[in-house]
Amino acid sequence: MQTHNDHVIAEILHAEDLFLIEVGRLTLLFSRIEDCLVNDARLLASLSEAEELKEEAAAPALLHLRVLEKRDFLKRVYADIARYYGVDHRRLDSILDELGNVNRLRRTIVHGWIRWSEVEQRPVLVDSRGQSVPAWPQDVLDINMKVLAWYQIYYEEQRAVMGAVMDAYKGLAERLAAHPNLPPAVQELITHIKARAGETEQP
Repeated sequence: MQTHNDHVIAEILHAEDLFLIEVGRLTLLFSRIEDCLVNDARLLASLSEAEELKEEAAAPALLHLRVLEKRDFLKRVYADIARYYGVDHRRLDSILDELGNVNRLRRTIVHGWIRWSEVEQRPVLVDSRGQSVPAWPQDVLDINMKVLAWYQIYYEEQRAVMGAVMDAYKGLAERLAAHPNLPPAVQELITHIKARAGETEQP
């Protein structure tokens, strides 16, 4: 049964522009994250040697997966790339795992209902699993900042891993270029690849 406190706090928060703005911002942030997970998987699967990963990445079904299922597919792509090129992706894997915790907060806010916590003496959002988060506008803003921080760290680490992949490409090209019996056509191709790699590294 809804208490008087429940009713009052729900009325306040639902009429509070800052609260509604931050809930809306969180929804849009996660839409962006889901889109990036799909796009990253589709782009990076081309670096994989696994044909089944390329096929799954190109399939429309990827769009219909839940956010953590998309995350898990992307982890498979990174794992295959890391194995194939001999690069370390453990930190990136850990960062992607952290998305599960961030998503739990998002789910509680977006799908939860507002209650007054007698224990904490503040409003909270509670979901069907019994998870709760504080519900003042500043609390939701803090969670949005956490989501943005995760987004930034993820792409910083992705850049580091892709840089290691590029180094592996360049190392292979240099070893091939040093081969004494390299055909001129292959030599020209390697020179072209190294030049393109240099362009990619320009700020």
